[in-house]
Amino acid sequence: MTSKFKSISVRTRVKKALLLSFVVVFGLLHAAVARSDEARVALIIGNSNYKLAPLSNPANDAADLAHALERKGFKVLVRENISERGLKEAVETFSNHLRKGGVGLFFFAGHGIQLKEQNFLIPIDVGFDNEADIAFKSVSAEYVLSRMAEAGNRVNVVILDACRNNPFQQAKRSISRGLGVMNVGRAERGTFIAYATSPGATAADGEGRNGLYTKYLLQSLDVEDSDIDKVFGRVRGAVVQETNGDQVPWISSSMVGSFYFDPVQDQAAARAPLAVLKSGTEADQEQAIVKYDPVQERAFWERIKDSRNAADFKAYLERFSSGPRAAYARWVMQKYGAGAPTEVASLAPTQSPIAAPATLPVPPRLEPAPTISSGIAGSSRTGSPDLPVPGTEFRDCPECPQMVTLPAGNFVMGSSDNDLLAEPDELPARRVQVTAPFAIGKFEVTRSQYGAFVKETGRSLPAGCNSTRSGRFLNNPKANWQNPGFQQLDAEPVVCVSWDDAQAYVAWLSRKTGKPYRLPSEAEWEYAARGGTTGSRYWADGSAATACKYASVADSAFKATARGMQSFPCADGYAHTAPVGRFPPNAYGLHDMLGNVWEWVEDCWNQGYGGASAQTEARSTGSCDIRVFRGGAWNSKPGTVRAAYRDRDTRDERHENLGFRVARH
Repeated sequence: MTSKFKSISVRTRVKKALLLSFVVVFGLLHAAVARSDEARVALIIGNSNYKLAPLSNPANDAADLAHALERKGFKVLVRENISERGLKEAVETFSNHLRKGGVGLFFFAGHGIQLKEQNFLIPIDVGFDNEADIAFKSVSAEYVLSRMAEAGNRVNVVILDACRNNPFQQAKRSISRGLGVMNVGRAERGTFIAYATSPGATAADGEGRNGLYTKYLLQSLDVEDSDIDKVFGRVRGAVVQETNGDQVPWISSSMVGSFYFDPVQDQAAARAPLAVLKSGTEADQEQAIVKYDPVQERAFWERIKDSRNAADFKAYLERFSSGPRAAYARWVMQKYGAGAPTEVASLAPTQSPIAAPATLPVPPRLEPAPTISSGIAGSSRTGSPDLPVPGTEFRDCPECPQMVTLPAGNFVMGSSDNDLLAEPDELPARRVQVTAPFAIGKFEVTRSQYGAFVKETGRSLPAGCNSTRSGRFLNNPKANWQNPGFQQLDAEPVVCVSWDDAQAYVAWLSRKTGKPYRLPSEAEWEYAARGGTTGSRYWADGSAATACKYASVADSAFKATARGMQSFPCADGYAHTAPVGRFPPNAYGLHDMLGNVWEWVEDCWNQGYGGASAQTEARSTGSCDIRVFRGGAWNSKPGTVRAAYRDRDTRDERHENLGFRVARH
C-alpha cells in the first residue's frame, strides 16, 4: 500500500516538473521575443544658439549622443537649435512614437530654468520679458515626463544636461538657480531621471567639443557593461573627479528590474530572473505555499525595506517566502548578490519580532556629568588605572582625539513598545548597567586625525564610496575619504571609511599610545548619546523643530534639493558635514552624538535586543559580517536622528555620511 501511493506521488511530481519546464521555457521565449521586438525611441535636443547667452556644446552633444544611441538600437529623433514651435512639435512627435512596453529616452542640453517648482527647458528664441512667458513659451520637463508615462513604456529615461548658468536669474527673483528634483510618482513607474548636476546647482558647459557631463556619458556608453546604474555611476564618478566635487551629477529613479543600453545584454537580463525558477528544486517551489503570520511579515518588512544588504532580504524569504513582497525581495537579492535561501523556515509559531514587555519602568533621570576639567591620562585610579576621573577631558598624544571620561551608571536602552517612533530592532527595551567609567571621543574623528594615521602607516584605501543624497543608493567609484563627493575642511568628521578602516585606526592609536583604544560598544554609545536623558533626543525639548540648533541634519535646505524626502522643519547652516564642535554638546560634554555623520560601533548586527546582556559589552554573536552604526547624519530624516535608532551595513562598505568616534577603558 505504501509503495503504491509512493509511485503515484512520483508520477505526479514528474508531470508537475514537465509542466513547470514547459511554462518556464515558454516564458523565456516570450521574454526574449518581447525584449527583441520592443520599440526604443529617443528624442535628443541640443540648443546652443541662444539670443541672450549662446552655449558652445549642446548641439554637438545632441549629434554625438544621437549616433551613440543609434548604435544601441534606438530610433532617434534629433533636433538642434530649435525654437519654441520646434520644441513643442518635437515633444509631440516623440510622444506619438512611444509604444506601450517599449523604452523611451529624452535628452535635453541647453538652458534650463526652475520656476515655481517646475523645470522649464528653454527654446533658443525666447526673450523672457516676463515670467508668464517662461511657462507659456517653454516646455516643462515634468510635461515631457508625463507624456512618456502615458505611453506605458517599460522604461523611461530622462537626461537633463540643462543646468548651466542662465542669463535670466538676476532679473527674476523667483527663478531658482539650477534645476529642481522632479518627483517620480506611481504613474511614472520604471522611470530613470539623470541630472548633469545636483538640484539647485549649475553644470559646466565644457571646453572641448562636448559638455563635461555629456562627454563622460558618451564614454560610459562605450564601456562593455551597459547596465543603466553602472553607466551613470561611471559618469558621476568622472565628473566629480574632474571638478573636484564642484559638480555632482544627480539621479532619481523608480525603476524595479534591470535595463541595459546594449540590447543583447538587455535580452539576457530579461531571461535571468526566469532562469532562477528553472533551476529551482521542488523544495523551492513548495516554499510558495508556506504559511506565515502577516503581522510578523509586515513588521519584518518595515525594518528591512530600505536596506542595501541582500542578506536581509534572504532572511525575509526564508521566513515569508509567500509574502506579498517576496518577488521584490528576490530581485533585491539578485541585484546585490546574495544566494537563494538555503532552507525553508519552520512552520512552528514564533514570537513576534516586535514583542516587548507590556510595561517598562520609567528610569530615573541620571545626574548630569560632573563639570568638565582639563587633565591628562593617568590622573586617577578610578576604573581603569590609566583613566582620569569622570568628567575629565584628556588627550593621549597631539594627534589623538580629545576624550571625555564618563561615569558609571545605568540607563534604559532601546525603545518601549508604546513609543510611536520605535523600530522592531530597538526592542525589547532593557536596563543596562555601566559598571565602570570609560572614555569616549568628545568629537567624531576628524579628517586631519585620520590623515595622520594614513600618513604614518601608509595605509592604502581602495576608491569607492556610497551615496544616498539623491534618495537613491549609488556608488561613486572614484570617491574616498579625501574626496567624498563634496568639499570638507580638516576639522570636519572623516567619512567614506569602513568598519574595517575604523578598526585599523584604533589599532594604530593603541600602538601609538600604549592605551586600549577601540570602537565603543552599542550600549556605551547610547549611554553616551543620551547624556542622562530619557527622550528621543538629548536636547531640552527633544523636538524636531529645534534640531538644527543642536545637529547637522536633513534640514529645509536639504529638502529644497531633494523634494519628496522627509526633513526637519528648520535650517542648520550646513549643506553637508559641519566642523566638529560647532553645535552644543549634550550633558556629558559630547558633541554631534546625533547628526553630522553616522558612527560605527563595535557590535555585530542583531535584529533586536532579545538575549542581549544587561551590561555594556559589545555583542560578538549574530551577523558579524554586518556591523552597527548609530546617530544619524547630515542627510538623515527625523525618524532616524534618535538616540535609540539603529542601522547597519557590511563591515567593508563606505558611505559619504558615515564615520566614527573612539572609546577606551
